[in-house]
Amino acid sequence: MKLHLLFAVSLAWALREDPPPKYYHRDPANSEVYLCDQCPPGTAVRRHCGPDGPTLCDPCPEHHFSEQWHWGETCQYCTAVCKERQLVVRECNSTHDRLCECSQGYHLEVEFCVRHTACPPGQGAAILGTPESDTVCKRCPRGYFSSVVSATEPCLPHQNCSRLGLRTTRPGTATQDAVCETETGGTSSRCRADTTLCEEAIFQFLVSRRLCLVQPDLLLDSLSTRKVDGRSLERVKTMKLLQMWREQNKDQDRLFVQGVSHCEKKVSRFVGLRNLSLEDLVQVMESLPGVKVPQEEVHEVARACLFEQSLLQLLQLWKSRNEKLDIGRGLELSLRKLRGQDVPQPLLRALRKMSRIFNAASLHKMCEKMFVGKFQDSKCSQSKSFND
Repeated sequence: MKLHLLFAVSLAWALREDPPPKYYHRDPANSEVYLCDQCPPGTAVRRHCGPDGPTLCDPCPEHHFSEQWHWGETCQYCTAVCKERQLVVRECNSTHDRLCECSQGYHLEVEFCVRHTACPPGQGAAILGTPESDTVCKRCPRGYFSSVVSATEPCLPHQNCSRLGLRTTRPGTATQDAVCETETGGTSSRCRADTTLCEEAIFQFLVSRRLCLVQPDLLLDSLSTRKVDGRSLERVKTMKLLQMWREQNKDQDRLFVQGVSHCEKKVSRFVGLRNLSLEDLVQVMESLPGVKVPQEEVHEVARACLFEQSLLQLLQLWKSRNEKLDIGRGLELSLRKLRGQDVPQPLLRALRKMSRIFNAASLHKMCEKMFVGKFQDSKCSQSKSFND
């Protein structure tokens, strides 16, 4: 086999137009100096040229390589393993050593992989970091801002309030976007804490507990404010009934429902979650099951809202695309994926607490607060959860 490889290598280089590089070799037997051909990449000298003939080359053995023409009698040994925070880009072969590079988010400094520099608020990533070079940060120019600490996010343009048909209440700075409001003075509700997650979760819990076993008129009597027309009750299921009730009372400033209010107070604590980056938001959305929120929409929400406000907005967008999935179970599955990723611990803790808010036990307590004493004779607590 070696003879065939030797012949193939010799023939291949004999057919080349360019002559191989040369080297001088003194024959130890007669002290004569000969001009010899070097061995090509992937081989090593088996016998130097001399009175018996030209240079003979053997292929490099396994786990050895030679990258250049040379006159050495041995090949180099392949690098055994990559260093800490390095990945194998190319395995070793006869002509190349194993190639390692820093993993994503790191670059090589001297002999170690160090994390890319995170640009502070007011600066954006002008040149993204690579495995060989660090991120280059530059201060946001006039008309642009960055409100996050990130190694990848560039400066973004301030939103143009007049183009949106709104007026500017706070001009943009290098660290904050411009704030707009309607001409009548009402602040846009797009970036307020979206507490409809609580209503949706409680309504879904009621349906999952087979609340339909309760007479619809009993359920309707327990709901506050204006009532749904009783003539339509026969044609609607429980979820539809609850949604109709909410829809017919949406003009009120606030529906005072004890259970929803209790949920909203808990959820609103997470609106103040700070130091979130666009990368964090994208990771959370990608980790949720079911139909994904497109990255363009994640960017749009992050663009329009402060990052600490964006998470609840995005969870509501996910819920609108996954009506049959409950938010508590979705957050549990998300946490399982995120634990193995480079996600800030405060974010993981916040998501863990939110998943507890929306689990079956918490929702059962909220259900009791909403309908205390109304369904004690129902089978609300005797069925499986929505996703079981």
